[in-house]
Parts: sequence; structure tokens; C-alpha cells
Amino acid sequence: MAKTTIFKLFSITRLRRGIVLLVFLAALPLWGQAPLPLYDCIRQAVESNYSVKIAHNRQAIAENNVTYKPFLPDVTASGSQNQSHSNSTRTLAGNPEETTINAQADNLNAGVSLNWRLFDGLAMFATYNRQKEALDVSEQEVKMSLENLIAQVCYEYYNIIVLKNRLSAAQYSLVLSQERYQQAMEMYILGSSSGLDLRQAKIDLNADSSKLVTQEELLQNAYIRLNTLMNMPLNNGGYVNDSIVLLPKMDKEQLSARTLNYNSSLIAARLGRRLSDLDLKIARAARYPTVDFNTGYNYTFADTPSAAITYNRSNGFNWGFSVSWTLFSGFDIHRRIKNAQLEVKGSELNYRQIENSVMSELALLYNTYESNLLMINFEIESVETAFQTLDAAMSRYKVGNLSGIEFREYQKNYLEAVDRKFNAMYQAKLSEINLRILGGELVMAE
Repeated sequence: MAKTTIFKLFSITRLRRGIVLLVFLAALPLWGQAPLPLYDCIRQAVESNYSVKIAHNRQAIAENNVTYKPFLPDVTASGSQNQSHSNSTRTLAGNPEETTINAQADNLNAGVSLNWRLFDGLAMFATYNRQKEALDVSEQEVKMSLENLIAQVCYEYYNIIVLKNRLSAAQYSLVLSQERYQQAMEMYILGSSSGLDLRQAKIDLNADSSKLVTQEELLQNAYIRLNTLMNMPLNNGGYVNDSIVLLPKMDKEQLSARTLNYNSSLIAARLGRRLSDLDLKIARAARYPTVDFNTGYNYTFADTPSAAITYNRSNGFNWGFSVSWTLFSGFDIHRRIKNAQLEVKGSELNYRQIENSVMSELALLYNTYESNLLMINFEIESVETAFQTLDAAMSRYKVGNLSGIEFREYQKNYLEAVDRKFNAMYQAKLSEINLRILGGELVMAE
């Protein structure tokens, strides 16, 4: 028997404060060999999926961009050396003899300079804070990427469970159709029935055979999609041997409160709002003067034997302060500030829009969730009744108390009941997963 649903916690990746994955699993394996539980599928996907690796790479870039550069000085070293050699011939007035002059020069310059911005209207602090907020945004993107990946793995995993049960129902239906066809063949040979019943039984047998092939194809395709998410060989299969078990019913009020605080989209929108506030501070800083401290050391050497001063060398320190204040920029500063203010307003409106959309999605999902929970009980009872009815119908058909057409209706009713049952269970599980994503429960910070 399946055991009670359990929760699993495991570390996914180091975000800023660490991220822990909260995985809610279905029951333990019921059949098959070498099963791969949902927990292991998720772990394999998290470790190997390319989309997560790309998100981590962007996060690493954001971590590298958080530096103390806005507060630190710039130090520059420079140097140059120039040598020249020239020959010149000249004739002076009153002296017909040519005079040849060989001129050589050697010049060397070297220096180190430091420029340190001491004040810039507090833009340096806003810039540094913006770098940290950008890192938070990248970490949130990693979390959202993980949520999306985990949800996709869950979707495909539970879809495989549904398809396997549908395949079992199709196999059982095919066995019944084979028995019916064999029965119709025997009755036709004995002359107790017309060829019409035999032909109809053959048509239904072929239809069930085709349906079985289709179900096998759907199952193989679902394994391919799951293997793609886990970055595993695409021909792997047969490792999902679980059943769908729903967690205890979630409370709507508690879920709404969690969604407002921990929903990934809302957190990302709040981070975007803070980035807009910092951009406004940076734009306003342009109205203030900038104060820089400058210092340096220079060394100069010149050797020019043919010049009036044949040798020159100097070295020494220099330092000082400089102030720059943009008094008029053609209203460009005013334009940037106005745009930044509009961005702040836009980010606030964007947050409200996302909040409204998320809460609306929560309400719709919860209604679907509740409806499917109610439907599951009905459909479980329907499947049990349809199975018993189908079994009795087969007994009546074998003794000739039921026509093949009537038996086929019972057979269809059974397949439809099975399909409705697992569709309700699958939809309820998807709603459960999506509700937990909205509430920020799939991946959450420590």
C-alpha cells in the first residue's frame, strides 16, 4: 500500500542567504523495479537543467558587479620614453664651408596619479545599493527559474502516472474486446449469430488496439519531455511507479497571506520598485557639486647634449582639491529626474497590476482546486461502479443475454469513468502545485 504523503527538504543552491527546496511528494512506489521518485527527479533536474545553469551564471555576474568601486579612488600610472638622433648640415653667411651637426636627445617621463571623488551628491551610495538590489533581482530570477523547473517536472511526472493508469485501462479494455471478438467468432461458427456482430466486434477490437498504441505513444513522449528536463538520455523510461496522493486541503486565507508576502512575482516587482527609487536618487545627485581629491608623483628626465640646456631632471609630489558644479545643462538634469520619477510611478503601477493578477489567479486556481477535490470522490465511486458493471456485462454477454453493442456501451462507460477520475486527480494536483508556487512554498529562502 502507498504510505502517507511526506515532505522533503533539500538544499538547491546558495542564493544570498541560501535556498531550500520544499518538495511535496506523492506516495512511495507501488510497482515496478528501480523506480525514480519525484524527489530524485527534481534533484536531477536542478543539478543538470540548462535553464537553471544559465540563471546561476547570471547570478554570478550580478555578484561580481557588487563592488566598493563607487567609494574607492582611481590610481593611474603612466610613463613614456622618447629618443631622437638627427644630422644636419648648414652653411653660414660669409663662410663657404659646410658645418655638420649631430643632435641627440633622450626624454623620460613617469608618474602616478590618484583621483578620489569625495562627494557627488550621495550618488555613490545609491549606486552601491543599486548593485546589491540588482543581485537580489538575479537571486529572485534563480528562484523563479527553479520554481518553473520544479513545476514542469511535477507536471510531467504526474502526467506519466495518469498516462500509465490510462494505459492499464486501455489494456484491460483490449483484453475484453479480444474476449468479445473470440466469443462472437465462436457464436458465428456455431451459427447462433450473424456476421454483423462479428464484424462490429472486430471493428471495436481494432479501435481498442489503436487506442492502446496511442496511449503508449503518449507515455513515451511524456518520458521524453521529463528526460529533457532532467538532461537524461531521452530513451529512459519505466522509472515512474508512483500514485497521485493529494496533500491535506489548503486554507485559502493562509494561502492568500503567504502569497502577498512570498510570491516570487510580487517580490520581483517590489525589487523593481526599489531599483526605481535608487535610480531617482542617482538622477537627483546630478544637481549637487562634485568634490575630488587629486594627488600624484611625477619624474621627468631630459638629456639633450646639443641644446642650450644639456641635462634636466625633476621629480616631486602634487596634490589638491577640485570642485565641479553643473549650473545649467540645457534642462537635461531636469529631464532625467522627471523620467526617473515617472519610472518610480510606473514601477508602483506595475506592482499593483501584478498583485491584482496574482490574487486573481489564486482565486481561480483555488476554485478549480476545490471543484476537483469534490469531483475526485464522485469519480472514484464511478470507476468502481463502472468496473463492476462491466464485469457483470461481460458475464451476460458470454451467455448471450447482452448484445455486443450494449456491451460496448458499458465498456466505454468504464473507460470514460477512468479518464474522468484521473483527470480530476491530475487537475487537483496541478492546482495544488500552482497554489504552492503562488504562495512561494516550492522554493523558499532560509
